[in-house]
Amino acid sequence: MTATTPLALDPVELRTALNDDPEFSLQARYWNSTVRIGVDGRNWLVRIIDGIVTDVDTAATPFDAWDFQLSGTSEHWAQLLAPVPAAFFQDYYAAMLYHGFAIEGDMQQIMAYYPAIRRSLDVIRALANKEVSA
Repeated sequence: MTATTPLALDPVELRTALNDDPEFSLQARYWNSTVRIGVDGRNWLVRIIDGIVTDVDTAATPFDAWDFQLSGTSEHWAQLLAPVPAAFFQDYYAAMLYHGFAIEGDMQQIMAYYPAIRRSLDVIRALANKEVSA
C-alpha cells in the first residue's frame, strides 16, 4: 500500500525516518526551522532544532508560525511520492517550476538547507512506498 500524500504517513515514523537518515542528518546539521507541509489546505508543522526533527505537529492551524512551506495539491504529492516520479516531479524545485507546487517562505534558509530539504523528499517517498508486511 502506498501513501499518496505526506499527511497520510505516521508522524512518528516520519520523524524517526528523517532523524535516522545519515544524509539528511549531515545536510540538516545546525538547522533550526519550522517547515509547513501542506496538502489541499491541510497542514503539518515539522520542527527542526540543530538538525534534529523534534516534532511533527499534525494539528497545525493557519495561525501557527513557520519559516517556509512545501505545499501542493494531493495530485502534486501523488506525483512527487510515486515510486518512479514523472518528469519534473523528482524534486520539489522542479515541481515548483513546471507544475505549480509551492516552495514559499524564507528563501535564504531554503537555499542554505536545500540539500536537506531535497533529501526529505527521498525519505518521505521511501516511507510512502514502504511495503506493508502481512
